Amino acid sequence: MQSESSKSSVTIDCFKLSDGLVDLLIGAYLSGADIIKVVCSSNIPRKVRKDIRNFLRDTRGMEIGLDEDKEIRILSILDPSELSFQVSINRMYILISSLVNDAYDVLVGEDLELLSDIEDRERQIDARRLLVERQVAAAVKKPVVERNLGTDRFSALEHANIARILERMGDHAARLAFLVRDNSTTIKSKTTEMPLRAIPEWAEQLKILVHNMYTKDVSLIHGAKLSLGRLMKEIEGNEGDLWTGRKSSERLFSEFQISESIRRICAYGVNFAESLLNMLMHERMESIE
Repeated sequence: MQSESSKSSVTIDCFKLSDGLVDLLIGAYLSGADIIKVVCSSNIPRKVRKDIRNFLRDTRGMEIGLDEDKEIRILSILDPSELSFQVSINRMYILISSLVNDAYDVLVGEDLELLSDIEDRERQIDARRLLVERQVAAAVKKPVVERNLGTDRFSALEHANIARILERMGDHAARLAFLVRDNSTTIKSKTTEMPLRAIPEWAEQLKILVHNMYTKDVSLIHGAKLSLGRLMKEIEGNEGDLWTGRKSSERLFSEFQISESIRRICAYGVNFAESLLNMLMHERMESIE
């Protein structure tokens, strides 16, 4: 990585790569590069251009500033200190909640059209996680970014951890939505019984956690952690009953996968609460002379 007018840049020679360009682009993005140059000794191949388009689709704050036959220059148009971590965390929370709640609503009779854009929402969740990690890298390397974000290194790293937890939660929220979309006619689970009965309470406890990133009420965060842990154990205990009775193998498999995904989003909620408690305890820590 090189300095260019106080900005950082990285150059990738696509001629030397037979594959893996997207991984290198993501790596440059996460490391905080302001300028990413993709160069080639001959005309840049169509596949490379497609990989760059996919990279721009899956990230935030990057645009093409130069597009020539043998060089494409990607520029950062977003100052990492202008957007708080909380904005991205909130957006991830909204997207995850919408996936789970829409899947629940379809199971109680709403139109399947609610789940027509699962892939897009999942992609947005992933993009926000990448953005948070990019901001954290900038905060760790540049004190001015750290100050402008109103954070320190420990809290910045915990925000990155929370973003990763929410991304994994989002993976299971999307999996749940796909399962409901593809098997809505065979699923017979009742919303008054586990695991579906857990969804409204999961949604309420997750809301408490996100809200208390602002209000910082430790007792509420800990209470949400205990509630989510209890839900997880209840769902797990109920999974043994799924294998009893006369059900088709297709229905049985779908309902078990749904139960597993709901259990996992509760488990990631527990992880979220733990990271939040770590961050808040760090803020309360005082130096002793």
